[in-house]
Amino acid sequence: MKQKYYFMAGLPRAGNTVLSAILNQNPRVQVSANSFVATIFSYILDQSDNLAYQNFPDSQSIMDCASTVFQSYYKSWKGRTIIDRAPWGTDANLRILDQYCPNELKFICPVRDVNKVLASFIFQYYKSGALDIQNEEEVIYHCDGLMTRPDSHIIKGLWSISNFTKNEYKDIVYFMHYDDFCDDPQQELNNIYKFLGIKKYKHDFNNIQQYEVNGVRYNDKVNKFFDNLHTVKKTIERSTYRVENILPESIITKYKNFTFDHFRNCHS
Repeated sequence: MKQKYYFMAGLPRAGNTVLSAILNQNPRVQVSANSFVATIFSYILDQSDNLAYQNFPDSQSIMDCASTVFQSYYKSWKGRTIIDRAPWGTDANLRILDQYCPNELKFICPVRDVNKVLASFIFQYYKSGALDIQNEEEVIYHCDGLMTRPDSHIIKGLWSISNFTKNEYKDIVYFMHYDDFCDDPQQELNNIYKFLGIKKYKHDFNNIQQYEVNGVRYNDKVNKFFDNLHTVKKTIERSTYRVENILPESIITKYKNFTFDHFRNCHS
């Protein structure tokens, strides 16, 4: 069975996990967790500092190895359509896909207002007991960290969105707006299936199971601050808290322009 590989790259806390859990109800589709396939490519391809490679620069063998990464990693996966979730929209990762993805490129990009993303993370810190939500300085410190650290999922998501809104990607990216997904999940799933060119599937939105693939689930206990980060509810529900009750006004003002429409307008 020949697999096709597509990609999910966008903002965290924008419906990624619940969307993946729902798509995985379809036996023909499998969506990865936060994938390290891109990291595997980096380990293989980045040999510039390797003295053995400098001594014998066999670049063709390196490229041959990279050309089998998708097929090797997903060899035991049963889905005909694999959706790999990672920051594929960064410049370096897009170059990898241009050279090594064995089929046409298509990306699902979940988007959400960044202040709502920040509020979701801060609320997770609060629930884990790692943060006093009434301590404004502490909240500001964590928000700015999420928005400045190079390894931040938010930064990589914004980088992906900035690239995907360029005209050259307009036909190969589907932007899934978090609010639209919450309002009408069936329509969003239909749109995604149409975009990927695969047959629709009747999903159960009233009994959503925890994300699982090939018998493996997230072990969020490894992160003491986010021990329930990937827990999904049985049904699709919006968060009940208000951003204004979570984030200081200074943070809301600082990051109010970090929206999908802002990036789209920058490239229009």
